[in-house]
Amino acid sequence: MEKNHSRGWVIDGNYERRVGPIIQECATDVIWLDPPFLLYFPRLFMRTVMRIAGLTPQCSDGCEENVQAAFFSTDGIIWWCITNHRPCSKQNSAMMKTWGIGIGSGAQQKMRRLGGWGSELRTWLDSVREMARNA
Repeated sequence: MEKNHSRGWVIDGNYERRVGPIIQECATDVIWLDPPFLLYFPRLFMRTVMRIAGLTPQCSDGCEENVQAAFFSTDGIIWWCITNHRPCSKQNSAMMKTWGIGIGSGAQQKMRRLGGWGSELRTWLDSVREMARNA
């Protein structure tokens, strides 16, 4: 994988079920963005309402949303967030026990959790900017 992408690569999402642990094993860093449910759910809800009302563009051409699909379907983003927040948190917490920087038991501690209301993310971004300046 590294040979084909010598400048690096970024993967957004968790593909462990589809491709196994190869992505985590090859990655140099794993960032778990873990905002509180109460932070992101109201934002998601409002963005969904705005798209359905036609006040903001759809997520993708041909991906039209409607009230029924968004709010009353088990396939909608609202239901997905409600039912997947806790399972995703449990899965990533388990990964942190092995790969978590400073807390993991595995030799390759490369996973970082960025949670909270934004201060952890700002602190981490500041440290990355400082590291880039000093490189």
